[in-house]
Amino acid sequence: MNDINKIVKTIQNEGIRIIGNYIFGLPDDTVETMEETFNMAIDLNCEYANFYSAMAYPGSELYEWASKKDGYLPESWTGFAQHGYDTQPLPTKYLQAKEVLRFRDEAFSKYYSNPGYMEMLERKFGNKVRKHMEKMLDINVKRRILGD
Repeated sequence: MNDINKIVKTIQNEGIRIIGNYIFGLPDDTVETMEETFNMAIDLNCEYANFYSAMAYPGSELYEWASKKDGYLPESWTGFAQHGYDTQPLPTKYLQAKEVLRFRDEAFSKYYSNPGYMEMLERKFGNKVRKHMEKMLDINVKRRILGD
């Protein structure tokens, strides 16, 4: 992981902005491995980050695997939407789909409300962008699987 940290910091020091992409809920994930991924995201402190739940998109190997399991695939196309009400991520060997989704949603909020991130955001982009991010955090995505 030190190599990743060095590479990201080197790129950022050259004035290039980075978007980090992180996936939670791959088949072998546990709460601990997802926390490791999240902690890496915090350490890297990219200018923007996307947090995804592992999904069995049609045409992928995960789709072929999940299609053989009962209840692993969404019942409708809206279940494949990462931010949709009907989102249905994959469960892992150790976690239910709703646990993965809850972790993902909480990781998003924690990342963007992290003081280190907010300070970097304001320093690089100004107070107006920080205020915009703070307003964005006031929006809670409703999730059927989480009982919303």
